Amino acid sequence: MNKKRILLIIGIIVALIGFYCFYYYYPRKVSFELVKEIDKPSKELDNSQWFSYHYIENEENLIYFLTDYYKQRYPPQQGYDSAIAHNIGKTLDYEHYDYIMVYQRQLKELRHSPYFTKTIDGLYFDKRTPLIPTWDSVITDKVYIYRIKKSNKYRAPGP
Repeated sequence: MNKKRILLIIGIIVALIGFYCFYYYYPRKVSFELVKEIDKPSKELDNSQWFSYHYIENEENLIYFLTDYYKQRYPPQQGYDSAIAHNIGKTLDYEHYDYIMVYQRQLKELRHSPYFTKTIDGLYFDKRTPLIPTWDSVITDKVYIYRIKKSNKYRAPGP
């Protein structure tokens, strides 16, 4: 009887370790869809080497990333005109979706797991889950806006 009990306990421990490893390492995919594809704001702007994206939760974030963000970093003006940004912002549904803006590359997939959070993400203090992108290798002259279901648990990865 003792032998059976010991084997049962060892089996339970092995199963728990297996479940933990599966939970920790297994990447979960987040579904997304392309909403808008627009031309680059400026021919001189080259973000093809930047392997991240802007996570947009509301219209103010979208307008900031389309207009002001690149004014500060790359003078002279290389962002979009504010009228164009407002027109794009009005067509999006911020109540039901969050948006991801990508420059010059298309997304293949978005994944997350505790392992990715620990090894790839640099913002350990932010408790929201970073979505780690996988990119298509083709570089284009477009800006892509994707949407995902609204959730307060996702964010862009840190540095």
